[in-house]
Amino acid sequence: MIKAELLQDASDAIIKRLTFDSGWVFQEKHNGDRRLIERQGSVVRDYNRNGEPGKGLPSSVRAAVLAHPMYRFIIDVELVRDKIYIFDLLYYGDDAFVSQPYSYREATVHAQFSGFDHIIPVKSARTPEEKVVLIKHLKDANAEGFVAKELRAPYRPADNNRRYNYRYKFWKILDAVVIGDSTKRVEGKLRDSVRLGCFDANGRLKDICGSTKKSAFVLNPGDVIELKYLYGTGTLDVVQPTILRKRTDKAPALCTLDQIIVNKNWKLAENKT
Repeated sequence: MIKAELLQDASDAIIKRLTFDSGWVFQEKHNGDRRLIERQGSVVRDYNRNGEPGKGLPSSVRAAVLAHPMYRFIIDVELVRDKIYIFDLLYYGDDAFVSQPYSYREATVHAQFSGFDHIIPVKSARTPEEKVVLIKHLKDANAEGFVAKELRAPYRPADNNRRYNYRYKFWKILDAVVIGDSTKRVEGKLRDSVRLGCFDANGRLKDICGSTKKSAFVLNPGDVIELKYLYGTGTLDVVQPTILRKRTDKAPALCTLDQIIVNKNWKLAENKT
């Protein structure tokens, strides 16, 4: 079974240290669907991060993989609509790359996969100056975040939840209104949660997400809460929400949709329509 190398969350202190460590590179964390793609001659298979069969690939991506001159390879990618962003290589031809340092795997990805339609090797920031510029650019572009990769390390598939390289997410904050209670089943258990919303320009309350209640909160419809989230979608829903606190100093009418920061990939998609 092919299993992916997974990332752990990095603190500010870790990122500060790695910024000045030449043994680590920073890369954009693309907001897509993690896939491992295997080609064996005319057969293309995809797997999720756990090594389970994937959902299939867009026809354009599958055609691009088959158009590559190498008959056999396994690549680690993020699938974003009709493109794959390659950031690692496990096998190429008859050669196993998993034991090679990331610096060698990364160089091979760029040497062997650049210039193909729908296939984009991920670029790295290496110097402290390049890393700082990358972080600022990603923040300004409303990206999800970035990852830090150790150049000396082999490919280390997840084992017993052990993770090695790092990810850093740009969390956002907004204020939302409690719409009402809801319930959802999580791992076989019912947990209380609430639906949350913000007002549009016409004063209509739009549902933006649900979030699990914390035991410290007693929430009722109409209450205002402060919410942490990862990014907003093109439909103005928010992803990975967490309720931080209840607010009594802000009127519900001030909780508006224009607070939502839409992820860069959703903006690119909207611009194409």
